[in-house]
Amino acid sequence: MKAQLTALSGGPVGTTMVFSRPEITLGRHPQCDVQFDPVEDLQVSIRHALLLRDGDRWLVRDLGSRNGTFVNGHPITTDTRLDDTDQIRLGRDGPIVEFRLASDTVADTEKPQVAIPRPRRTDAGRRESSTEYRVRAEVARQTRRLRAGLGMMGLALVAVVAGALVYNQRQTARRDREVQVLQAQIDSVLLSSSQTIRTLQGRLSGVADALNRSQEQMRQLQGELEQARAAGNRDEIALLSRRLSDAMAELHQRQTVARIDYPAIRDANQRAVAMVWVEYADGRVVTGTAFAIRPDATMITNRHVVAGDTGGDTPVRIGVQFADSEQVFPARVVRRATAPGVDLAVLQVNLGSRVPVVKGINTRPDTLPPGAPVAMIGYPLGTDLATRAGVTRDLATTTLIAGIISKSLPHEIQIHGFGAGGESGSPVFDATGEVIGVVYGGRGSGGTDRIVLAVPTTFLPALLDR
Repeated sequence: MKAQLTALSGGPVGTTMVFSRPEITLGRHPQCDVQFDPVEDLQVSIRHALLLRDGDRWLVRDLGSRNGTFVNGHPITTDTRLDDTDQIRLGRDGPIVEFRLASDTVADTEKPQVAIPRPRRTDAGRRESSTEYRVRAEVARQTRRLRAGLGMMGLALVAVVAGALVYNQRQTARRDREVQVLQAQIDSVLLSSSQTIRTLQGRLSGVADALNRSQEQMRQLQGELEQARAAGNRDEIALLSRRLSDAMAELHQRQTVARIDYPAIRDANQRAVAMVWVEYADGRVVTGTAFAIRPDATMITNRHVVAGDTGGDTPVRIGVQFADSEQVFPARVVRRATAPGVDLAVLQVNLGSRVPVVKGINTRPDTLPPGAPVAMIGYPLGTDLATRAGVTRDLATTTLIAGIISKSLPHEIQIHGFGAGGESGSPVFDATGEVIGVVYGGRGSGGTDRIVLAVPTTFLPALLDR
């Protein structure tokens, strides 16, 4: 397949180029395959980025540019695979190029030959007047200066008027061009998100609902922008353009959630996730989630699940019911984290046999950047099927919730969750299916958009070593 590049902004905006060669350079140098304006596009380096064909795939590589290369808003540091409709931005605020795959039958684009202008020669010499004609020459010179001054004033006045007209025309054209580019970006994002929604239907309704809301918001802003453009309201156009750019970035983020193989994560881990039943002396019964990390039924949950919100309650009984199972096994607390803010506890289930465990534990905080998609498995709605711990014949059925990391701190991971709120103790999985955190709370509505808070797994080794 060939590479088709469309400039959505910058000097070559609106230009579509098709290449069959295995390497395509982007930059401000005249010899680059995709050349940007050397004066206007200052975010672009002389040789900024390189597209490489690797078999049936295309990759993009940053060539040590000053302002970085971004794919769909995310900076790249290594060769990054390009998918159809991906957007490459040269510099954080630089021009955008859309990548598409083109059939081998599409003809390559011929690059125009750019003529390099030669420097003009000027003569700085000056003929001096003779003494005999000095006075007459001086009078003639002064007369010429006066005429030249008057002529220049007239020309300056004409130039000012013409410049004002040209400036207004250019501003209008530039505004129209920016709006057209933005509209093209919106259309591309809406089309891509519609395809994502169709893919997610029946699998992750929370994500599909969030994408639908983002689409509705963008279409509403798009209509308001068209009205402002027709009315020539520059301030309103600028405001709506910024709001649309923010909405488009949010929609891009939500689309990244769909790139995880959620069925694979569920299949690899859900049998290790269990519902925890805790009964206290005053008759209270609470439920939470725990997950097995060792085959001997060593499990991780929250401290507040087994010790109450104050941390001083002692449970009378604890029961654990594994996913898709009717049986409830007794368990006991073997360890609780004592550090403030580390809401973790270790359970030991009295099972007498080996149990399934999660795929792995990721304790590397550098692998949790904001914008990374995640999945959570647990029992977010609890259960109304029992009145006390250990009394139920119904299956414990897990729920998978998608989300995206909004902030990663040493003591806390904040997740924008799409779906029901995460039940305390639920494991948080990265794209590889390894646990990166343990849900302990959240804020916002219980609907499809809320913030979920998790304890990073970096605290687990010390807790288990004790």
